[in-house]
Amino acid sequence: MGLQELMAAKWLLACAGNVAVGLAAWLLLQGATRLWPALRTRRGVWLAAQGVVAAAALLPFLPHPAQTSFTLPATIATADVGPSSLASRPNAAPTANASTLVAAATSTEEAPSEPAPSGEAPSAIARAVPLMAAAWLLIYTAGLAWAVTRQWQARRLWRKLLASAQCLSPAELQSHGAFTAAQLREITQRKLTVLRTDVPISPMLHGVRRPCLLLPAHLDTLSTAQQQMIIAHELHHWRVRDPLCLAIAATLRTVFWFNPTLRWMAKQMAWALELSCDQHVLAGRPQYQRKQYAAALLQQWTMTPIGVAAFNGATIAARIRHMQKDSLPALSTAAAWLTGGALTALLVVGAMLQPALAFSVPPTASSAPTVTATPAATSAEPWRAPLDRVRVTSFYGVMRSVLPTPHKGIDFAATKGTPVHAVAGGTIISAGHLAENDGRYGNAVIIDHGAQRSLYAHLNSVNVKAGQQVQAGQLIGAVGQTGFATGPHLHLEMRQNGQIADPAPMFANLDAYATPRALKVRRQQQASKG
Repeated sequence: MGLQELMAAKWLLACAGNVAVGLAAWLLLQGATRLWPALRTRRGVWLAAQGVVAAAALLPFLPHPAQTSFTLPATIATADVGPSSLASRPNAAPTANASTLVAAATSTEEAPSEPAPSGEAPSAIARAVPLMAAAWLLIYTAGLAWAVTRQWQARRLWRKLLASAQCLSPAELQSHGAFTAAQLREITQRKLTVLRTDVPISPMLHGVRRPCLLLPAHLDTLSTAQQQMIIAHELHHWRVRDPLCLAIAATLRTVFWFNPTLRWMAKQMAWALELSCDQHVLAGRPQYQRKQYAAALLQQWTMTPIGVAAFNGATIAARIRHMQKDSLPALSTAAAWLTGGALTALLVVGAMLQPALAFSVPPTASSAPTVTATPAATSAEPWRAPLDRVRVTSFYGVMRSVLPTPHKGIDFAATKGTPVHAVAGGTIISAGHLAENDGRYGNAVIIDHGAQRSLYAHLNSVNVKAGQQVQAGQLIGAVGQTGFATGPHLHLEMRQNGQIADPAPMFANLDAYATPRALKVRRQQQASKG
């Protein structure tokens, strides 16, 4: 998979995650609002929820220290062997001469656990993902173009409306009669532009960076007190930066046009914004003024084809019911923290799942030693087993469907945390995260034995330090899944004269502890090479 295909695949995963987190957040908030109805009236809750949904789309693009690839687990044998019996058994005729496998490649490692028994599932997935990603990219681009076009058309309409509106001068504002002295001072100090239009729309603020207050001519049919309360409503929107919140929601709806949950959340946020402004305007006012304000709201809704703040009749009725209350429902601190914590947990779970769903591209070149066909020289003493129980799932030199390059070592099946021992005495030359091969070895240990070097990859933990002397069988770390790995296992390599060689000849009768599938794959590939 090339870089372009990789990015398309990550975008496919990002969109799927965006929808999944959106649905989870929506269901969570629906349940929370049943317990705490006051959540419906808090704009911060709905704005935060939209932020969480948008952030979920960024997770696949974040760097992950241990990226893995899709694969299927295999059924493997369960033959066990003691820690040193591989070195002590007499040599037996191997079922295949693994040291003669030629692998002239210079790519990276590693996709360790055995592939699926059929050997076709990973390759089918590998072929399908780029096609799916490319198809979705075309669909997404078309949908984004449609959403942007709609926004652009709406912007053109607003520009025409603003161009036809009359800008009220300070003198005209003074003589208008619908502004209190405090409102006039605030408008003058903050240099808010006030426009008057004959178009039958609702009073509203337009713009984000430098908004303007748009007042329709039909507002003159209301009483002075009603006009002042409506203007106070719009000015409060301005003070608390509600236009910015609405602009953020509109941007997210455009970018993630395929996610309906963002539209639902934006609608609920707009509802909460209106309720908050209503309560600010009506705070401390007598009941007759509350009735006047409600009547003004109803009159605007019936006089404007667009409606009041784009709300329908049912929503207007609900707003009027809230106006009869002295304040918005109280929200306890515990409820706010629990809701915020639950939304945060959605992101954390998404981030934890990303390494298991991430895509990675095998590089075309690497600073790693090249794979060689030269048989390993015989050591003064054979290597002991690196694990207390040995089970070989993949031999050196075999081709696997998850990578286009030969296997550069031997894979030993083991659970996470299984102790790993030095195969022979020597000096530790590297311990910890290995930058070689773009970090695909994960946590690794390299030991210099003089004639050869041994490399132990994907370790969960390391128990030695560079420069330390170790003896054969000494604990050096624990099996893990770090780096480019499909599951916990130990990847063992042997390096000789700067080149990678087959470690199998360093062990006695290694085939006896291999899974049937590992032997079959090696046998079939040797036969295909003649």
